[in-house]
Amino acid sequence: MGWEYDSGDYHTAWDKALATVGYDALRAEQAQMVEDFKAGKTRKLMGIGLCHFTEIVGAGPVKNCDILGMGMFDSCEIRIHPTGSAIARLGTISQGQGHATTFAQILASEIGLPADSITIEEGDTDTAPYGLGTYGSRSTPVAGAATAMAGRKIRAKAQMIAAYLLEVHDDDVEWDVDRFVVKGAPERFKTMKDIAFAAYNQAIPGVEPGLEAVSYYDPPNMTYPFGAYIAVTDIDVDTGEWSIRQFYALDDCGTRINPMVIEGQVHGGVTEGLAIAMGQEIAYDEMGNCKTGTLMDFFLPTAWETPHYVTDFTETPSPHHPIGAKGVGESPNVGSVPAFSNAVHDAFRAFGLRQSHMPHDHARIWKIANGLGLHG
Repeated sequence: MGWEYDSGDYHTAWDKALATVGYDALRAEQAQMVEDFKAGKTRKLMGIGLCHFTEIVGAGPVKNCDILGMGMFDSCEIRIHPTGSAIARLGTISQGQGHATTFAQILASEIGLPADSITIEEGDTDTAPYGLGTYGSRSTPVAGAATAMAGRKIRAKAQMIAAYLLEVHDDDVEWDVDRFVVKGAPERFKTMKDIAFAAYNQAIPGVEPGLEAVSYYDPPNMTYPFGAYIAVTDIDVDTGEWSIRQFYALDDCGTRINPMVIEGQVHGGVTEGLAIAMGQEIAYDEMGNCKTGTLMDFFLPTAWETPHYVTDFTETPSPHHPIGAKGVGESPNVGSVPAFSNAVHDAFRAFGLRQSHMPHDHARIWKIANGLGLHG
């Protein structure tokens, strides 16, 4: 389709994952468990589920994407108040991904105002300049980029104001975290709060009052986060019961903006992946009646069923994104489902299993073992 996998250090991620879980030792233990099972010393097997994935997210390039003829780019409008606080309006909307934190941090790094002084307003079609919402992990790759680009427009205007206030040429000041300083004389500076106030109360030649900007960001390409996931599962052959001994999730989402938000996304996505692979099914009886029509019957993992996750990362920034970010919201659901499922398959691989269907609940795993003659 003309899209390009723009970046990815895949071998490094995979090697790191295998080394961290102790892959060679796990394979040796697995082989011994098979021998012990055949000798009647144990009724348990262990499977190692491997998954290396590359995701495509950041839907937005107008040349490739539209919804009913509307381009899927996104936008951000920023207004800096005279007090040095700010408001940013975007067309996305958070569903629990921590947008307010992430976008405020992006903007804080671009314009040097504290994140807690920046208000993020999302999803208000009366005020947002343009946007097509939140889906497909496109918020940070598209709206986040628009936020960064609008912030840079703010900073470019602020540089002219700072130069005027410091009585030097525009090129004689440079950016330093939260201020512009005179090159070679860092004791001479103007902070962004100083500049914001001046933008509203001083007549600056050639510069209109106020400090605001809007950016419409049409990405040149999708972004491609990737990861390496490994699930280690113990299975009781006689009951079909499983337990997740170890789950390791390495994600590369490019530039990492807020590690805690990323980890929350991974934990949530992997937990839903556990549900999909190991229990969720819309099941019907022979009369066509739905047997899993309520949450009493449909598997929704609680803290009791959810195992401990080990999260890890490599960092390969996107070369075309303003801050190198790729998105992470979908990745854990993409990688975890096959990892959990592959672990079940792998546990019975030595006994000839080639295919089975999800979900791998206790009853279905018991049937697998019975079909392979392991209950005799």
